[in-house]
Amino acid sequence: MHPWIGLSDEVRLGLLTEWIAPELVDEVLTACGRGNAKPRPLSSRFMVYFVLALALFQQDSYDDVAENLVGALAEMDQSVPNKSSFTRARQHLGAAPLEGVFRRVAGAIAPPPLETAFWRGMRIAAVDGFLLDVPENDMTRAAFGGQVDSAGRPIGPAGQSGDADRDRYARDDRRADRQFQGRCGEPALATEMAGSAAGMLVIMDRAFPGVALWKAYTQAGAHLLIRARTFVAAKPMEVLPDGTYLTRMNLAGQRRSHPGGVTVRVIDYQVDGGEKPGC
Repeated sequence: MHPWIGLSDEVRLGLLTEWIAPELVDEVLTACGRGNAKPRPLSSRFMVYFVLALALFQQDSYDDVAENLVGALAEMDQSVPNKSSFTRARQHLGAAPLEGVFRRVAGAIAPPPLETAFWRGMRIAAVDGFLLDVPENDMTRAAFGGQVDSAGRPIGPAGQSGDADRDRYARDDRRADRQFQGRCGEPALATEMAGSAAGMLVIMDRAFPGVALWKAYTQAGAHLLIRARTFVAAKPMEVLPDGTYLTRMNLAGQRRSHPGGVTVRVIDYQVDGGEKPGC
């Protein structure tokens, strides 16, 4: 019998365990049908913490990450299972428990009394996106896509897995998250998250301006503050007393689907360091 049997459930992931408690992990595993019918050296609960640790220690090998987890337990630190055992255990675990844990714990960081988490009664949220390189293989291309030539043959590396998050700085129901394939972009994902943004002031960078996105958020009851290049909304229709002005955002490529665009309020600014004014 492997010495880890009966002990791997006792492993914790430092301070992260305060937010991802063993009881929560067990609830998610049960809901996903990934509990252990019999004792295993690499229990499902342990594997959840192990996969989280892989994300924290990205440059370390399986062995190193496992040793980091069990180093404080004398009965386990000399008998780490081999890599193939971890691979099989990860395959048995699957992705659903990790998504389930994320959905349970993802939420606001700032407590409700924190005044800087609100502006004029609206929760402040920020949308951000990032890309992750993924391995080059047929399975990855099927899941995430990738660049192809005119004949449909793969060129270059496999597509990138992307993610768009809306981090809410005031407590509410859940943090929104969407993943996209290599053939989709951040604005499309951000648009999908609009439905749960009512009552928020949502901040985005200059990769996001778009008429469809603007309409989705304003129709959902949110306000948007988007950093943008000058050409996005350059011609004033009405100058307001505070120096801001109203204009139409009507981007090329969206005029047929959204004729007339939308009216936006522009604040001109100049970033220290010489960046050209934006809005």
